[in-house]
Amino acid sequence: MKKIYFLLLSIFSLSLVSAQGTENFANSNATTSYANGSFVGAAGITWTYVASRDANGDANGSGINLPALMLRRVSDGSKITSSSISGGISDFSVKLYKGFTGGGNRQVELFVNGVSRGLSTPFDNFTEQTFTVTGINVAGNITIELVNTTSTQVIIDDITWTGFSTSCGVVLGQPSYSCLSNTVGDNNDTVTVNIPYTGFDAGITSVTTSSGGTVQGDDPSTTPNGIITVTGLTEGDAWDIVLNGGDCDTFTSNGTVAPAECDPIPNTCFDLSNGTETFEIVTVTPNTAGDEWTLNSGTYSLNAFCGSGCQEAIDAWMVFGPLDMTGVTDLSLALNAAENFGVTDLNINYTSAYTGCPSSTSWTTAQTLTDAGSYNIDLSTATGTEVFIGVQYSDDGVDGYSGWELSDVNLNAFNACPSLGMRPTSDCAICDVILQTESYVCATNTEGDNNDQVTINIPYTGSDNTITSVTTTTTATISGDDPATTVGGTIILTGLGEGDSWNITLNGGDCDGTSLSGTVPAANCDPVFLIINEIHADPDATNGDANGDGTVNTSDDEFIEIYNSGTVAIDLSDYVIADAVSDRHTFPSGTILPPNNFITVFGGGTPTGIDFIAQTASTTGLGLNNGGDTVTIRDNNGVNLIVETYGAAGNNQSIARNPDFTGVFVDHSTIASNPVLFSPGAKNDGTTLSTKGFNITNFSIYPNPVSNGTVTIKTTANDVVTVNVFNVLGKRVISKALTNDTLDVSQLSTGLYLIKLTQNGASTTKKLVVE
Repeated sequence: MKKIYFLLLSIFSLSLVSAQGTENFANSNATTSYANGSFVGAAGITWTYVASRDANGDANGSGINLPALMLRRVSDGSKITSSSISGGISDFSVKLYKGFTGGGNRQVELFVNGVSRGLSTPFDNFTEQTFTVTGINVAGNITIELVNTTSTQVIIDDITWTGFSTSCGVVLGQPSYSCLSNTVGDNNDTVTVNIPYTGFDAGITSVTTSSGGTVQGDDPSTTPNGIITVTGLTEGDAWDIVLNGGDCDTFTSNGTVAPAECDPIPNTCFDLSNGTETFEIVTVTPNTAGDEWTLNSGTYSLNAFCGSGCQEAIDAWMVFGPLDMTGVTDLSLALNAAENFGVTDLNINYTSAYTGCPSSTSWTTAQTLTDAGSYNIDLSTATGTEVFIGVQYSDDGVDGYSGWELSDVNLNAFNACPSLGMRPTSDCAICDVILQTESYVCATNTEGDNNDQVTINIPYTGSDNTITSVTTTTTATISGDDPATTVGGTIILTGLGEGDSWNITLNGGDCDGTSLSGTVPAANCDPVFLIINEIHADPDATNGDANGDGTVNTSDDEFIEIYNSGTVAIDLSDYVIADAVSDRHTFPSGTILPPNNFITVFGGGTPTGIDFIAQTASTTGLGLNNGGDTVTIRDNNGVNLIVETYGAAGNNQSIARNPDFTGVFVDHSTIASNPVLFSPGAKNDGTTLSTKGFNITNFSIYPNPVSNGTVTIKTTANDVVTVNVFNVLGKRVISKALTNDTLDVSQLSTGLYLIKLTQNGASTTKKLVVE
């Protein structure tokens, strides 16, 4: 029993020698928004944080034991400070972690009683860091402060320190300041610093200071429980005292007088959060979500996030005035700001010439808020008898939007307050007509530039009865609907042609000066030679083998067939076939569609036995819908050349154009002349393509298959034969004008090719097999 008693006594004695403190942020009230605040932690110590937030979810798997606190960056003054802690400090330790994924070193600085005690080692990785400072050895009451010294977020957790044991009989307390004057402004009042102490120690030989003040007050070598003073200081001065001699030698206390320590408490002229007068909400440019400033329980809030991928411009204001500033010399706007996401800045503006709408008013910016914090914004330069204050939230949404919350918003002054005049209601006179994208209607379709007449249709939404006229500076004639009286319509321009510039302007009222202009493309009305000839959508097994690969596969047999009705070849390289869901096929480089030819893109498999060119969807299956869908052909510049919408066809049918490639899509099985389920590589009457009576019996190719490197071509005429050979991707691999009967194909690899013969303006195409 004596041994146990002795052990307990030893532990108790040790705790008196080296007290220890910890803080693990279990009681922290910080949220996921950067803000200022305080909480009571372990052992009743109050911790005050600046520009900080809860670190939950932001430690990137570094092993942090949550909860913890994230300090934002040095430009925000981000830090955490303890209240007065008794027992002094000997050694200190804190865990550090990287916040978020941005690059850049993280580093914090430790202050004890306002004196720097060291910087942590810079780091930029997701490994736990431990910042330790030993041998601090400060007795008495202390404050601990950790400051982020970098521009990147750093997470802190598990603060620990050991108390300081000494035989010095004096414990220095927390200093206080006595002001000898109370003048508005910084660094302009005289201050006395008071440092209380407890106990006394006869070994002390002197108390000195390295600052500019004079040490006075009680003598801790003879007087117990007194106050040491430093006089002759002013706001903004740094100060210190040092105990010299004996066990207390080098004991110090120091600090800096705040620049506005002695300023008087200002008068609250207007409580804009909870008073009878508040900001007017004025939205100049709204977004589709209808976001604007709101006031709820003393807090103004706005977040213009309008949905995933939304990039809409917004210009939202809060306006207060008019204020008569006669005799007012020191007006300021005080507020606490919290911000999420850190994208949108707030502009605090003022003007003495408010027009009734913020967007048409010339403003002076007093300060731009980029981060959360407590602000006291100087408005002393605002003069006049009708001064307005405006808070602007403006963003185009490209990088996202911030969520701002402004609380404790007050207009303050130390001296005279401004008087509030008759408040107007803002009116931004927004035009209620929105001009939409124009479209062109061609009177003719002549090949060549600047040779077709065009009608320009300009749709609009809304109407505005303040519009007095719609005009143009071109030679065009304006007709169509009147946006002053007709809600939603079309303004029409006639009398222009390809290549002409055009414009319209709305005149009068809120819409005055609203305009739209453009230029008709020089070849806008040229005939379109690319035609979607046939679409075989969502077949089932009863359709048979459409792609000729010997297997009935409903996904593979699906196809889209394109026809070139022009007189020149079309380079389809990097053109895209898309449906309403996504891009389904990108044509490979070198894909050439000759005139009077087809190219058929199947949903999969290995197309064989198809006349002309056949390909397989390169990105995914075509995914066409038998209940109706839209198919788009887009060129390599992203321009939609063809947009075709078809209706329901049924699982056992395809839909196609009439045999002359004109008209709307029809059910292929209902073609009276030759009803078929599908006909890739042929007119939709089931016949193989040919022109000008050129018959398949008019030529012969042999040997076919060819294995000796040459092909003999015979025709019934003696004229020159133009030969073009294409591979299965549609790439032209031979182009030659034959004056004899022999074509050299020795450079071709083994495989299937299409050989097109043209003679006297007539053409035909057949397969060529190279072994």
